[in-house]
Amino acid sequence: MIALAKPRWEPAVFHEACEKLPVREQRRLRDGLKPDDKKLLFEWKTFRAFARVSGLDIDPRSIEMCDPNAASPPFPDVRCRVSGQFEYFELGEVTEEDLARKARIAQKDLSVYGGATSQRRPLARICLKKCRKRYTTNGRPLHLILHFAVGRQVPNERSLPDDLSSLMGPIRRGPFACVWLYDGWDQRVLVRHRTTPLLEARS
Repeated sequence: MIALAKPRWEPAVFHEACEKLPVREQRRLRDGLKPDDKKLLFEWKTFRAFARVSGLDIDPRSIEMCDPNAASPPFPDVRCRVSGQFEYFELGEVTEEDLARKARIAQKDLSVYGGATSQRRPLARICLKKCRKRYTTNGRPLHLILHFAVGRQVPNERSLPDDLSSLMGPIRRGPFACVWLYDGWDQRVLVRHRTTPLLEARS
């Protein structure tokens, strides 16, 4: 079995140390992070929130962020124990690229932003990107979490079934045993679609 290679910078350690500091100091430290470390912290927080509401028996102490450069094909974003067994999770944010750019500028300038957005196009873009990739999972089940991030795009639940159904072909051909749509705003699962029975995927 290939050993898991963790990134050198671990968001859980940073978060635990940061929480003990005054709010102003926390903000200063977060603002001073490298872009890759900010992304890792964001993904770690997103997965922790997802794990609490997923309905899966995830041991929060077992959550590990993987180093994608430690194997070829790369490791997924997260490994953790589900009902005592290791499983992997890949994260992908559903958002219009233009909206994400506006969000970054607004966050930096402390300004307000908005505008009309499409949901199907960014959902298809990130879903196809992930489904076309291959990952090192050591034979363990792999989940895909497509999430809507706070401060960016708000999910339109009415159109989600149609949006997802248009992607069933690539999803079935992809490497994922289960695909999730997760709302980071309200911290709840919107859709859970199994493509492979997880017990079968564990064999």
